Amino acid sequence: MCICHCNADGTGYADHGREVFDDDFDQEDTEMDSANKYSGEVVTERLAWVVNIEKYMITVMKPIQSMFLASSKKTQNNKNVKLENDDLLDDILQEIELLPDSSIKQEIDSHTENYIPAVKHWQYNIKFVAGEKYIDFFWFDAYEDPSLQKGIIYLFGKVKTKENAYASCCLIVKNIERDIYILPRKTRLDTDGSDSGIEVTMKDVYEEFSEICNKNKIMTFRSRVTKKRYAFELKDVPVESEYLHVKYSAALPQIKSDMQGQTFSHVFGTNTSSLESFLLHNKIMGPNWLRIRNPQFPSQKVSYCRSETILSFSMKTIINPKTHENEIVAIAAVTHQSFYFDKPPPKSLFEGHFVVIRNLVDHNIPMGFRDFMKQKNINLEISSTERALLSFWLAKVQQIDPDIIVGHNICGFDIDVILHRMNTCKVSLWSRIGRIKRHAMPKLSSTVGGFGFADRSACCGRLICDAKTSAKELIRVKSYDLTELTSYVLKAKRFDINQDEIADKFNSMDATFALRIVYELNALPLALQITNIVGNVLSRTLLGGRSERNEFLLLHAFSEKDFVCPDKSFKKKQQFNEEFEDHDDAAKSNNRRKKPAYSGGLVLEPKKGFYDKYILLLDFNSLYPTIIQEFNICLTTVDRHHLAADENNDNELECEYPSPDLEPGVLPLILKGLVERRREYGHLYLRLIFLIHRLVLQYDIRQKALKLTANSLYGCLGFSNSRFYAKPLAALVTSKGREILTKAKELVENQMLLEVIYGDTDSIMINTNSTNLDEAYNLGHKVKAEINKSHRLLEIDIDGVFKSMLLLKKKKYAALAIQKNEDGTLSEVKELKGLDIVRRDWCQLAKDVGNYALSQILSSDSRENIVDKIHSYLTEVGDDVRSGRIDIDKYVILKTLSKSPNDYPDKKSLPHIHVALWMQTENRRVQIGDAVPYVICDDGSQLNVAQRAFHPDQFRRSDSLKIDFKYYLAYQIHPVVSRLCDPIEGTDSARIADCLGLDGSQYKHKSYSAEQNESDAMLGDMHMSLEEQFKNVEPLKISCPKCKVTEDFAGAYNKTTKQSGLVCPHCNSNYNVVTIQNKVVSEIRKFIKTYYQNWMQCDDPSCDYKMRQAPYFISGRTIRCPACERGHLTLTYSEKSLYNQILYYQHLFDIDQIEKGIRIDQNIKADFKNLYGTVNKIISRNGYSEINLSKLFQRLFTGPAKR
Repeated sequence: MCICHCNADGTGYADHGREVFDDDFDQEDTEMDSANKYSGEVVTERLAWVVNIEKYMITVMKPIQSMFLASSKKTQNNKNVKLENDDLLDDILQEIELLPDSSIKQEIDSHTENYIPAVKHWQYNIKFVAGEKYIDFFWFDAYEDPSLQKGIIYLFGKVKTKENAYASCCLIVKNIERDIYILPRKTRLDTDGSDSGIEVTMKDVYEEFSEICNKNKIMTFRSRVTKKRYAFELKDVPVESEYLHVKYSAALPQIKSDMQGQTFSHVFGTNTSSLESFLLHNKIMGPNWLRIRNPQFPSQKVSYCRSETILSFSMKTIINPKTHENEIVAIAAVTHQSFYFDKPPPKSLFEGHFVVIRNLVDHNIPMGFRDFMKQKNINLEISSTERALLSFWLAKVQQIDPDIIVGHNICGFDIDVILHRMNTCKVSLWSRIGRIKRHAMPKLSSTVGGFGFADRSACCGRLICDAKTSAKELIRVKSYDLTELTSYVLKAKRFDINQDEIADKFNSMDATFALRIVYELNALPLALQITNIVGNVLSRTLLGGRSERNEFLLLHAFSEKDFVCPDKSFKKKQQFNEEFEDHDDAAKSNNRRKKPAYSGGLVLEPKKGFYDKYILLLDFNSLYPTIIQEFNICLTTVDRHHLAADENNDNELECEYPSPDLEPGVLPLILKGLVERRREYGHLYLRLIFLIHRLVLQYDIRQKALKLTANSLYGCLGFSNSRFYAKPLAALVTSKGREILTKAKELVENQMLLEVIYGDTDSIMINTNSTNLDEAYNLGHKVKAEINKSHRLLEIDIDGVFKSMLLLKKKKYAALAIQKNEDGTLSEVKELKGLDIVRRDWCQLAKDVGNYALSQILSSDSRENIVDKIHSYLTEVGDDVRSGRIDIDKYVILKTLSKSPNDYPDKKSLPHIHVALWMQTENRRVQIGDAVPYVICDDGSQLNVAQRAFHPDQFRRSDSLKIDFKYYLAYQIHPVVSRLCDPIEGTDSARIADCLGLDGSQYKHKSYSAEQNESDAMLGDMHMSLEEQFKNVEPLKISCPKCKVTEDFAGAYNKTTKQSGLVCPHCNSNYNVVTIQNKVVSEIRKFIKTYYQNWMQCDDPSCDYKMRQAPYFISGRTIRCPACERGHLTLTYSEKSLYNQILYYQHLFDIDQIEKGIRIDQNIKADFKNLYGTVNKIISRNGYSEINLSKLFQRLFTGPAKR
């Protein structure tokens, strides 16, 4: 191990602020004066650039054994780094032998498989170029402490030894300077802020800044005049201007970023971190080789370092009932000494392991347990106390010296708990968890959980890979706990241990499961490739955060083209509350999830129903990235200075597309490079797919990394917390996307005379009306060719062909996709989108029943047989549920915590919160993001559903609890099946309820409500028959004054009796017209009263929640249900229903609709016209019958749209 110290002062500036201009500025950045104080260099020759390093030296270090035991005063003051054996990127490192000394690259493909032997002692592999000594250093991690060690960064990596091995090394870069750019004003301001009219010179700016430096105790700085460009959102900053470029030590006080003066208007770069400055100035794009020149080496040999070492661990904790703190009782770990980033996972999952447990007060370890574990070849250590357990674990970490630490939820819980417990137990050598030797532990958060700066600081030098974090980015599952990930990714079963059993049981396989998940997801190789693409730090990539990656990619690109980049703003993250109970507080604090600041992608209205002919799915390849390229949309090309800068303005800001004659902007060039590289790796992948598995895997990972980066780059334009946030550009891109999708739909429908049944953002679905697969494909190729003619870069392609499809609503459909196999055969794959059966908050029983119903619907059987099979199956399921033949696991429902259980306002109405609070009383770990399992039971009480929710473990232990069968039939199985069968003729919600043994009459209203809310447009009724339009209205019931029989009023003419509707069909006596008139008016008033009661009900059939008062916060045009959080509140009696009811009465008394040839008495005609006039007066007062044309065409007369 070696530790290198170097100072990174720039050259070419006027020292101590004595000169403003320096003619040798550019020369001294690339030349080396052996006589001056600079004596070292760092070089990456891929881009052929050189960075000067000041006072470069190698500090002689003692052996590893003494590093944690002895430290001089100088070591304490300088916070020296402790580097132990480190490993990373084995095969890539081996390839360096195949390259000449002058071709050290940032990205190196590996083709060798030689194992690097371990050596106990090593010597530096010194090389010479033109008489100068140098050593090649591969860095993979970096760390800085901007509060305690300003202007200092630590680079961790590898150096090669003469024994052909690789040893850990830390490069300490000191004296990193701040780069500040000061924009002069055109004219000086007076002290009162008024314009003096006096022209400002650069000397004026320099003198004013010197005074500011004196006030801030910045006694030394260097400056020069430079030209820079600006292309971002500050309106008063010119596109190109001269700036005063100031450099001074980062150890000196920071200038405020919003500072302004009489001679300058803006200051850029004041809060840029030292690490960011170092990476950008030296153009370092992720882990790569650096060349250190003129190094000094220690005379004493130190410990060896093995090839890449990975450690995966898991631990178990219990909550102390007195202190309510997590205490560690066991840690298990597995290790592998030769992990490679660019090869398939090793055949042997691990090469070593150890388990350490501790004695508990109330639980004694059985006699002979240690011998029993020894017979099982398990390396077990038993510690007497928690402090001894932690000390043993740290000693093993120091001995193994892992480069990569893997685990599940270690960033969300484990590492933070370990640090808190080491702090509580006063473990002195806590810094062994990382690679820097320190004495004072970073300030930890008051609550346990998360992975903040203190945790990252303690673990610096070791890459932390959390299987849970990686899985969230790469796959979608109903839960990201270890049990679910093990089942989904590894197809294995994990036995979870309950909290109350931890004292007696411990599963050491969890560490192996976490490591295997990381292997299977290729999380580490993918993170490395992404880091090399965007140019940030690998340890940050492993923590997720796409916004930071995109920022670094753009920072490198804009800095290279001499742009002044926006400063990073540090805002407090808002905690989004998804509940609606505290509406007043929400309105005051504005602590809600905001609606998008601009319109997103276009979602076409689906033509709902079941399709048994082939459906084509055509998808635009990388729509938004390609739009940016094709229309040259960039911060540097789109003029936005005419737009008002108002972050709180929700109106979309329109701007013009760039001229086709403009040079490509920075964003289009970045995306072009990413797309071309991805295409190249795709070709390599196809060429080698049957040859070299290792290279195929590596190329596949690289093209995935390029795809993820390109597709997420657009997001930085629309993310308000990004320093490159540009709302007009994001709106311009999505606007063009909507336009492209609309034109594609019109082309298909108008020119090719085909039916588009649905479209979403970048894809359209076309009904081919054909049962011939080849014909469907030929049709798809014709559509593809016609659409692609209209674009230069944008391409649409056939993404799939569906044999049958069930289209329910927007973003909800199921289909049987046809896939062609390599042998020419066809296979059917079920594709589901947004359905209940793929969501986690439905029990497995409901999903199983839904899957059966869906498989029948999508089958090629006749509709009658399909309906009969579904009805029969539902009857069997209802019997099985009531008889108790279903396993308890089928009833478990999962619901994710969006915040701490104690922070929910209405805990009694949410079942998962009720169970989460119970878990806390049982000292079980409950965190934000956890999926809480529960079952609804019948405990004999009259409590609401939420209060009858129990954890599955509670149910298994209890003899009195029983599953609430009615709940699961009515609120789990029924809504899932009824939604799927809604477009299917021959069944409905009430019939499905009858099959399940429920009261079907209770579901008639919900079926009607669902139908009436599908379309609320009055014009939609014009295409309906009268029977269909009035099928859900309340009939007018009239009682005969003579025979006392109540009958539905037949209208102006009764076709059954072939006489007037004013005649009773039973006794042929006439109805009293005044009675009918009063009855109609009374009924209409009753319906109007019902409408104004404003009752709203959740549209989710599994939820009975009702309310009358709307909350202050409305998500879009709907109100989210505060009880179930799934559905939306809709009026139980809408304005459309009221209007339709009145139209029905008008229709009853419309004498003019009677067919010609039917003779009606003139007195009867007069009576009907009187009744018709009564209803017509009421309709004339109803605003639903009018269309406000001024609102309808408002956008057409507000001024020409700018495009």
